Amino acid sequence: MNKRSRLEPLWRIYRNWLRKRNRVLPTELPPPFFHANDINAVRAYFSSVDVEQQFKPSEYPRDIDGHCYVCKEDVVFKVDVPDDGSPVNWRETLVCPHCNLINRWRSCLHAFEAICKPAVDDRIYLTETLSPIYQNLAGRFPLLLSSEYFPDFEFGKMVQTPVMPVRNEDVTKLCFADASMDIVLCFDVLEHVPDYRSALREFYRVLDKGGQLLVSVPFSFQQETNIRARIDSLGNIEHLVEPCYHGDPLSDQGVLSYYDFGMELLDDMRSAGFQECFLSCYQSRKWAYLSGNVIFIARKLKTGGKKLTSENLPNRDMAGKLGISIR
Repeated sequence: MNKRSRLEPLWRIYRNWLRKRNRVLPTELPPPFFHANDINAVRAYFSSVDVEQQFKPSEYPRDIDGHCYVCKEDVVFKVDVPDDGSPVNWRETLVCPHCNLINRWRSCLHAFEAICKPAVDDRIYLTETLSPIYQNLAGRFPLLLSSEYFPDFEFGKMVQTPVMPVRNEDVTKLCFADASMDIVLCFDVLEHVPDYRSALREFYRVLDKGGQLLVSVPFSFQQETNIRARIDSLGNIEHLVEPCYHGDPLSDQGVLSYYDFGMELLDDMRSAGFQECFLSCYQSRKWAYLSGNVIFIARKLKTGGKKLTSENLPNRDMAGKLGISIR
């Protein structure tokens, strides 16, 4: 074991402590992200920046000029306009011709980097593998772990798919060790998990002190979460409203959505243990983030375990060798 490997636990403790101290605060989010502390603030924000209103349903554009955050260049985004005259689903279109990422994927990556400030060697868990999000992150973060859900196979093991071997995980019972991750990314997955509160508790458990969770979900624009379906006492699915199925890379039939989440998801995050929980709104014609985009952020700030003291805090010589900047 080399010197860097022996010092890595101490180095991570220090860096996560530094990350907590210098974190991007909810009230200091960079543009285009806006902190809304209640549902009234969310509604006020979107009514003041509704860049979508300029488009009439009968005159939706086929392309929109903008700047791709991922590609770092000006592009012409392609719009998927339904042939039947129904409204455009802005979250699921606005495709960049270079990286092929839609509005939702590009904006989630933007929020991840702008708010979480990830380091190249962060231990990141992504709750999807067969997606362009994984392809983008895997090439830049060597310690990235990702998974899909295969209920008929053993959890914590690899499953061979037609595309690639994929780790199998149930987000309500993760196989990862306690405090083994620095960041958890869950993008439009939680609405498909009936017991999503258990998933939030698991995300908290596997995050190290200073760890961050980013969650994107369908948003109800209400305080309350709308329950679309639930599992009854016999284990059967009970539909409370018209079923809604989202695209699924593992099935042509799609995957059922159980929830349209409201602001109360923040309360669920706090109940799971997270000490700092907030919602960010964003909408921008420049970045081609149209429609009402929101993302939930939760942070594990509670101190515990091995504390930083004058004895174990890296001195300046040691920090220099580890590539750490002591401020």
